[in-house]
Amino acid sequence: MQTDSSVNPNLTSPNRIIKPIRIALVEGEQQLMQPLYQILKQRGYQPSLFKDPDDALPHLSKTDILLLDAAIAQQPRSSKFIKVRTILVLSTQKGLQLPPWLQARHVFLLYHPQNPHDLVDRLEDYIPPRTPDFNIAPTNTEHLALLFGITQFLSGHLDINDLFERVLALTPYLGAEFAALLVQEEDEIIYYRSTEPGREELIGPAGRRFGRRLLQDGLEGWTLQHNEAVVVTNTQDDPRWFRAPYLPDHAHCVAVLPIHVNRVKAQGVYLIGHRTVGHFSNNDLPLLKAATTQIGLAIENAMLFKNQTQRSMQLALINQVSQAATSILNLDVMLRTVVQAIRRSLACYSVAIHLYNQQTNTVELKARDALDRPRYYIAEEKPLVITHELKQGLIGWAIATNKTVVANDVTRDPRYVPTEATREIRSQVCVPITLGIKTIGVLDLQSAQLEAFNKYHVDALETLADQLAIAIENARLYDEINQRVQELKSLNEIGQAVTSTLNLEETLTLITDETTRLMEVAAASVALRDDTTEEIWFAAASGEGSEATISVRMPYGQGIAGWVVSHGEPVIVSDVQADNRFFADIDKHSGFTTKSILCVPLMTKGHTIGALEVMNKKQGTFNHDDLVLLQALAAPAATAIENAQLYEKQRQTIKSLAETQYQLVQSAKLAAVGELAAGVAHEINNPLTTIIGLTGVLQDTVPTLLPIHDDITEDLQMIYDESRRARDIVRNLLNFARAEPPKLLPTDFNQLVEEAINLVYTKTTSQKVELKKSLAQLPEIMLDHNQIKQVMVNLFNNAIQEMLDHDQPAVLTITTAYQFIDNAKPDHDSAVICTISDTGRGISPEHKDKIFDPFFTTKEVGKGTGLGLSISYKIIEKHGGTIEVNSYTGQGSTFIVTLPVVCIPTALPTDKCVGVKPVNLKFNTH
Repeated sequence: MQTDSSVNPNLTSPNRIIKPIRIALVEGEQQLMQPLYQILKQRGYQPSLFKDPDDALPHLSKTDILLLDAAIAQQPRSSKFIKVRTILVLSTQKGLQLPPWLQARHVFLLYHPQNPHDLVDRLEDYIPPRTPDFNIAPTNTEHLALLFGITQFLSGHLDINDLFERVLALTPYLGAEFAALLVQEEDEIIYYRSTEPGREELIGPAGRRFGRRLLQDGLEGWTLQHNEAVVVTNTQDDPRWFRAPYLPDHAHCVAVLPIHVNRVKAQGVYLIGHRTVGHFSNNDLPLLKAATTQIGLAIENAMLFKNQTQRSMQLALINQVSQAATSILNLDVMLRTVVQAIRRSLACYSVAIHLYNQQTNTVELKARDALDRPRYYIAEEKPLVITHELKQGLIGWAIATNKTVVANDVTRDPRYVPTEATREIRSQVCVPITLGIKTIGVLDLQSAQLEAFNKYHVDALETLADQLAIAIENARLYDEINQRVQELKSLNEIGQAVTSTLNLEETLTLITDETTRLMEVAAASVALRDDTTEEIWFAAASGEGSEATISVRMPYGQGIAGWVVSHGEPVIVSDVQADNRFFADIDKHSGFTTKSILCVPLMTKGHTIGALEVMNKKQGTFNHDDLVLLQALAAPAATAIENAQLYEKQRQTIKSLAETQYQLVQSAKLAAVGELAAGVAHEINNPLTTIIGLTGVLQDTVPTLLPIHDDITEDLQMIYDESRRARDIVRNLLNFARAEPPKLLPTDFNQLVEEAINLVYTKTTSQKVELKKSLAQLPEIMLDHNQIKQVMVNLFNNAIQEMLDHDQPAVLTITTAYQFIDNAKPDHDSAVICTISDTGRGISPEHKDKIFDPFFTTKEVGKGTGLGLSISYKIIEKHGGTIEVNSYTGQGSTFIVTLPVVCIPTALPTDKCVGVKPVNLKFNTH
């Protein structure tokens, strides 16, 4: 075996330092390194000062001494500095301990001296001697020196990549011109590089892929498979030598030796070669095997150190994540904290956590930290909603198969789905987060570098995923407990609220308002069944489109609510457009767009009284938990509605009984009045007629026959007036007692009103009352002309009298209108309306309910009998109409007379109602 000591002239003196000391300083917040940096420059060194630890990483392989601030050393990322030959950690605090990842023989913790020159003077004492040079000679003694030199040359170099480069640098000392090193850890090629011409460009991921081909089809694979060192004197003659069209095929001589690294479950192949055929022989194998053994030991130590370093980093990361996961119960905050901690420790492009949504069978992004974070986030630190279907992309595959997916070159993985947002991604690992057999989510890491993830990353991430599963489940349980507590609290408050009132309208409004709030929906409504008409009607609604929904009626079974009322079963409709039970006309009527519905029956004592429904959940879709919550809300709501209905029914019954009793009393009074009037009318009318007649004669004749005093004239007038009033009282009593039925004839109502106005016109003129009238075109209606005219005159006179001696201008307004309804029943809804308004004193609230009672009057004694309005009310009632009053004290009164339009041959046809606007009136009593 030939040797060549002239390749590296520096490897000649075994004890001298080859190069000047290369020093790097990493500054901390205390700015301790700046004085040292200046002194080192003054002493002739060429130091490098770094203010960011990450900036120092590319220079570590060229650094002899690293001066590190203690604060930087405590950070997990400082573990990457361990590859430097000597590390001096400077601290201003006594008693400080080195972190686990920096506890090594070549790392020293020093107290920062007051005089920096003292440290510089002792700097070279911390540097171990450089690797001695060695030569190879064909003697056993020199072989031992060679092996010793190899050991010295490789020992102390714990950075795995730096060690691999040193192994390749042994080429000239073993009498070779080129070399190759392939290292496989378990089933993964972690390193391959060759200095053979034509193969020297195969490095990094490309080199590792080429290494796999060599293990499959090359001499390297044969060597490992047979665990046998082999010398091939001419590669062109050996079929085991790997050939490919893209590789040069020259005749070489190579020696290939297996490497076994048992303590880390690794193996490899070391190849040296020469362009001279027959350069190596089997006689060289003992020395080469011994050298390979030393190489294997050095690789084993470096891999053990790398594994321990990575393990320390993993433990630090796991500890940090565990603290965050166990100390934060808010799910969103905990997930955000975890992804930030992982990205800081592993220096990835992005770290994200996606959670599995069982309802939609998708994976949803919940937290992400990345270099491009602003593109993924909106206001309030919330990530944009991003979902993945199962088997969609690497994330979808990880959740579907429940297995970790590693793609160290995403462009070569057909499962990878590229997007504009991930154009910089080169490597990705997706770890499923599971708890037992329950799938929870995916931990996703992405890197902008090829081959960024190895088995150590996978081990650490799978351990983290196990802890995350427990933490996420705990946070979810905590959120669910809090949500249930809030729901129970709200249900209790709602139950107390709806049972605190027996007013049906208030109860229904409370139910829909609280349901909308508690269920977090766009709208809610209550539909009640009406067994009389076999319909359901929406008695209350809250939220969007609620006003137009109230009072809408539908037959049993129509619509979602109708179906629920008919079947007594709850229903969840995620897409109403796909459900033929949905009644779309309600949306057209209300302007609201229904997307989804959750509807439950309102049941009490085994009987369905209606339905409670909610529409369009604001977040997510309706699920079983929502159904349970709405059913819990519907139970007290149904009871409250039934109680309110019973109370309303009882109140109406009591009111009806009171009215009946009142009518019976009034009937008894009227019967007595009728008997009295019939019995004494004749006896009273005759004397009154005599008195009135004689008084009139006396008023006409006495003043012409003899002079009389003015007082006598006034007394005669008083006798005359009071006698006429007495006669009117008797006449009204007779009219009231007779209660003759109306004689209905076709009548022009406007003409009747004009006649009544003419009868009071003189009075309006004398009392300076302004008369305003507006008479609409009306059809003829069936009524008793005299009776209705009596009502009109009575109402006109009352209005005029109310405006006497009032400080407001006296204005009497009379209007008529026609209320026409297309689908009105012939004897009902269509009506003629007459409105009489005055600007008088108005009616006080305490008198309003009594003004139609017989003999009730607010006029002074002698100014009224209290029968006018009572007679008018009775006449209108017998015509099938109504008379109502709207009055405010001091602001006048308005009487509204409504008479039904009865279909008669002479009635105004519908086509003659052109220009007559239908009048929809709603009368209120204040």
